[in-house]
Amino acid sequence: MSFFNLGKRDADGRQARIEHRGRYLRASRTGGVALRAQTKAAGVNFTGNTAQGIRVSATPVKDTQVALQNGRFILRGRYGRGPTKLNLSKTGLTASTRNKLGTFNWIKPNRSSAKIAGVQVRGRNAVILQSIYFGFAAIGMLLRAAVTGLRILMQLLAWLAGVIQWAIRQTPPALKSVKRTIRNKWLRRRQKRLDPSLFRALGEASNDELKSMVWLIFTQWGLGKSVNQDASKNDGDDPQESQRSSTLLRAVERDSTDGDWHLAFLAGIAHEISTRLDSQNRAEILLDIDETLLASESRTVLQERMLEVYADFAGLRLQVDAPSDTIAEGPVRPERSTTAVGATPIDLNTASVEELQDLPHIGPERAEDLVRLRPIQGLEDLRQIDGVGPARLREIDEYGVAT
Repeated sequence: MSFFNLGKRDADGRQARIEHRGRYLRASRTGGVALRAQTKAAGVNFTGNTAQGIRVSATPVKDTQVALQNGRFILRGRYGRGPTKLNLSKTGLTASTRNKLGTFNWIKPNRSSAKIAGVQVRGRNAVILQSIYFGFAAIGMLLRAAVTGLRILMQLLAWLAGVIQWAIRQTPPALKSVKRTIRNKWLRRRQKRLDPSLFRALGEASNDELKSMVWLIFTQWGLGKSVNQDASKNDGDDPQESQRSSTLLRAVERDSTDGDWHLAFLAGIAHEISTRLDSQNRAEILLDIDETLLASESRTVLQERMLEVYADFAGLRLQVDAPSDTIAEGPVRPERSTTAVGATPIDLNTASVEELQDLPHIGPERAEDLVRLRPIQGLEDLRQIDGVGPARLREIDEYGVAT
């Protein structure tokens, strides 16, 4: 059946037009059966057909053909690349687009064509078939556009949900950060209302006096008390330094009567400490205060605010710590080394400086101070080391030591 192109596919993969086109024989549904012969001379084609007569044609320019069909003038031209082309004829110019069904003429639809199962139709029937094809193609495009739009919408909703979730997570910390920034700016303005000589005295105070002031501010002002001669002192503080510190703080009390003056002065002390001590020593001061407040089991709201103010102005950072069921905010504590049950305790009198540094809160400087205290008769001797109080002494004892 290949004689009539049955089973043969065209360039678009469809059934080719059912016809026979031989050298001398033509047979098709619309043209019938005819004999033909063709020859060419001097660039002119001569064709004889028993059904259509004599035809003389030539190609003066590319894609353009002029011919005489039984004395009738014919002009044909197709220009352009791709599915859409420009058509030239005696009656004028038209534009047509080739699709999977056939060719549709946009200027003169009746000149369209369509092919179904190898049967090609023209004219009105082709227009109807092309219209149906365009209708289904439009529906397909709308469905694809709807699916694409729905996919984009789902992606947009997922992105928006992620943004909302991120915003929800970021809002509380961001609001807290904004509040603390506003508070710190207000404290700086409040410092300008205090006597400038008080801050000059801070610049002349020693590091130990600054530490003593911080201790007194937390333990006295933090509880709503005034600093007096009998105020409790840190175990490691020198009595004379504590006396000078309490004198300066009482001068601050006399100069200030309203507002958060205690926070403003604490901010000034923390800033002065930040210019003198490294981050480790600044953090040690905060950890000492925090341990004392935890041991007292009566931390006030004002003391909580003081912790934040000291950390901000001393250049430290507080982070949320959730050790068990409760979440509390406090200074970041260094991880404590632990000893397995049954391990050999550290002998305070014979251990090296490096071994002593494994003890809780015992760094290089305190390890050297501990070596200078030898021989050590008991744990209470460690109270002579600067920064070692009752709370830290208990942790050292729990770690496991021998004397």
